[in-house]
Amino acid sequence: MARRYRDAAAKLQQNVQKHLKEMKDLSSSEDEEPFESSVLEGVFQTYWRGGGDSQLLNRTKNMLEEAISGRPVTCLICIGSIKRADAIWACEDCHCYFHLLCIQKWSNDSISLRSEETHGPISVFVPKKVEWCCPKCRHSYSKEEIPRKYRCFCGNTDNPPQHAWLIPHSCGEVCGKRLSLGENCKHKCLLLCHPGPCPPCPQTVNGACYCEKERKRVRCSAAKWSCSQRCNRSLLCNSHKCENICHENECPPCSYTSEQACQCGREKTKRPCNSPFWQCKRTCSKPFSCGYHKCDKVCHSGSCGTCPYSGLRSCPCGADQRYVQCPDIMETCLGTCNKKHADCEHSCPEKCHKGPCPPCQVLIQKKCQCSAHTRSLPCSKDYKCDTKCRGTRPCGKHACARKCCNGNCPPCEKVCDKPLQCGRHKCTMVCHHGPCYPCPRESKITCRCKETYVTVPCGREKHIKPPKCHLPCKFKYKCGHIDENKHFCHFGDCPPCKAICYKSYPNCTHKCKATCHAFVAVVFKQVEKPATPWEIEPPKTKILNLDCPPCDTPVPVICFGEHETEEQPCHSAKRRCCGRECKKPLSCGNHSCALLCHLYSTNSEYPNVPYNCKQCEQECIMNRPKKCTHKCAIRRCHPGPCPPCDVLERVPCNCGLTELYLRCRELSVATDETLSCNQQCPKNLECGHRCRNTCHVGKCSQAQICTKKTKVHCSCGNLRKEFPCNIVKNGEAKVQCDKSCEEKKRVIKLEAEKEARRLKELEEERNRKELAEYEWKLSGKKKKYKEKKIVATKDDRNWLQKYWIPILSLLIGLLVLTGALWGCTNPFIRQGTKGLRDVKAKTKWGQAYAEVSHLLRNWKYILPWVVNQSGSLAYLAAVQRAPLSVAVPVANGLAFAFTAVFGAAVGAEEPLDKGSILGVALIVAGTALCCLDKTV
Repeated sequence: MARRYRDAAAKLQQNVQKHLKEMKDLSSSEDEEPFESSVLEGVFQTYWRGGGDSQLLNRTKNMLEEAISGRPVTCLICIGSIKRADAIWACEDCHCYFHLLCIQKWSNDSISLRSEETHGPISVFVPKKVEWCCPKCRHSYSKEEIPRKYRCFCGNTDNPPQHAWLIPHSCGEVCGKRLSLGENCKHKCLLLCHPGPCPPCPQTVNGACYCEKERKRVRCSAAKWSCSQRCNRSLLCNSHKCENICHENECPPCSYTSEQACQCGREKTKRPCNSPFWQCKRTCSKPFSCGYHKCDKVCHSGSCGTCPYSGLRSCPCGADQRYVQCPDIMETCLGTCNKKHADCEHSCPEKCHKGPCPPCQVLIQKKCQCSAHTRSLPCSKDYKCDTKCRGTRPCGKHACARKCCNGNCPPCEKVCDKPLQCGRHKCTMVCHHGPCYPCPRESKITCRCKETYVTVPCGREKHIKPPKCHLPCKFKYKCGHIDENKHFCHFGDCPPCKAICYKSYPNCTHKCKATCHAFVAVVFKQVEKPATPWEIEPPKTKILNLDCPPCDTPVPVICFGEHETEEQPCHSAKRRCCGRECKKPLSCGNHSCALLCHLYSTNSEYPNVPYNCKQCEQECIMNRPKKCTHKCAIRRCHPGPCPPCDVLERVPCNCGLTELYLRCRELSVATDETLSCNQQCPKNLECGHRCRNTCHVGKCSQAQICTKKTKVHCSCGNLRKEFPCNIVKNGEAKVQCDKSCEEKKRVIKLEAEKEARRLKELEEERNRKELAEYEWKLSGKKKKYKEKKIVATKDDRNWLQKYWIPILSLLIGLLVLTGALWGCTNPFIRQGTKGLRDVKAKTKWGQAYAEVSHLLRNWKYILPWVVNQSGSLAYLAAVQRAPLSVAVPVANGLAFAFTAVFGAAVGAEEPLDKGSILGVALIVAGTALCCLDKTV
């Protein structure tokens, strides 16, 4: 099962990656050019200064950012990306743009669908205004406004050309649109042709606030503002003033009430000040000036006027007129009425009568309302046939089915009964066109205790948060702690109980100080790792009564050795080792117990803890007597002083010539006489003779007189005599030179002169032989007897002086090879670049990439180029070993010569004429002279 799951997941991931790759290939790489936000900041820098409507400005900025960023814009009709080269149409209201072909098809389809109506054989066609709307904002457009041409954003240019440095679909000219359609602002947009709405007008004008109390220079787009002061305009009642903050439009109606009289002044009542004029239901009943009749008007102001029954009166038909005085009345005449009927052109044929004329009874040919039938009927009667209308009512769903319809089908009378957006109620309105209105009912969103609620439109409950209730929560804790956990009303589970438990522990006298742990929600999670996803179990929560935690009340506890007292939690309070040494004095009296803290007596509660100090096992540490280097005879540490040392010690005498054997205890008190061997001291005095005293300590005394014989020489060292050592030491013994000393000096001088003469003769002989040999070499004669001599001559020349000829030849060869490789490959490289000018791309980087790709794929260019670069390697090797003044002109000159000769040979260049041949010859000659000059 796990393997099948992994295979299915891998296949799903493979399909996802394939789909993403296809979507990436479909996206246009031209629309992903980055932009810098600093460009827009510079454009809108002047607009940000001085205030204005920042919301409209941000809307324009966002549209420009979207256009400049290069992110693909999606056409809402075909759900495809709009590229730079696509023809578009932009809505005037929402400024969203679509493919031109898509919006044309959309508009034509919308008009054709709205124009189709089911016409029966008998119906009345009334032409209607057919419109189509924007797919995004539903802004209506007429049939004549269907886009026919691809225009730029400002609408001044048809089919704007594509430019790499302009916003897509822009003409690059100044927009020039009116920034406001009203009469207040007549300025025009100065931005270049751009998508989206024009920014608010940045011009400054003299503006006034809504209440006209404050005036200042402001942006033209925000010429009116609120000064945040009270309006204080007089309201309609002329008794109160507007108390709102400076606002636009008319002041709201007065909210106060006052006692107001009706028009006739008979009644008074308390009414809102915003409607001071009202009428009571009483009739005026004031008598006219005639004294016979009364005014029959309902409550009114002003005079009642003259009596309508007196004065110049006429009969009902108007044929007889005369002056009538109340209480007389005007009677009818004997003539015909002849009044024109209000509904037709016929006259009334009855006698003069009072009241309205009877209906016209003239027979005429009348058409029914649907104009399908004709019948002779009295003029006052309407003719309706029994033919039912087959038109469609304005709802667009139900047929009219009304008899003899005149074409104006009445509104549908059926109930819509569609489910509303709330999902609970249905539309109770009559059948209508378009979507139903939101549900008119209201719902209550209450808190958990149902005491606090808010009223919201039906269907909006999921989007409105429940109100915050400030009443105490009504749910009681099962643990019984009610007073300790008072909190406000809330949703979900109540917070955990914060009360202290205060239950007594069974093993101690303390009480539990932890928070309440009765009826606690405990989460149980899956311990074993699931092998497959469907084996994963969600965490389970159970309500449990937990035991009190261990008692944490600190209690004082002393350590085993009673060194310190510390506080430990009650549940784990035990005596323990403090980690220090025992330090209790041992029986030796010199040391203390080195064990860690332990008991001093047995304790059944701690059977594994030692209770005795460890015996001292160290060596004696008492100070040994002076000059004693031996250990104590007892060895182990003991109380009291150590016994005397009886070890025999071999000690040298004072002079060091003899060794003596003494006890160590005797050696410590031995004197110089005890350590003397009683023999003559073997040490020498300063004069070099032996000391004559017996074995003693320290240096030999210089006060003794040395009488040993000492030899003394004369100044030249020829004579020698013996004297006592003390006389020689005092400087009294001297030996004078005699004649034998003088004779010896003379003989030594003669021998030195003789040796100097011998050496001089040898030098003269050697010079003579060298001169003779030199003269023989110059004369060219051969000696009769040739002396065989082997003269070893050393060659002091360096390796450059020894091998300059092969090195020079190698360098010249490298330079010639470099010129040949460069010159012979240049014609082929030039031929390999043919067709490069035919490579075209839309952008500079694309052009460079296309040219490089074309050259790399052409073997006629790559092969000569590689050979040419090998010539560069040879040139680099020659430059490292030859002077630049030789390598550079030789290599370049030979390259020019080889290029001219080889290009003419292969046909890449024109054949060489006399001038070209002479130039090549001069280049070769100059190169040879340069090399010859450096070699000489």
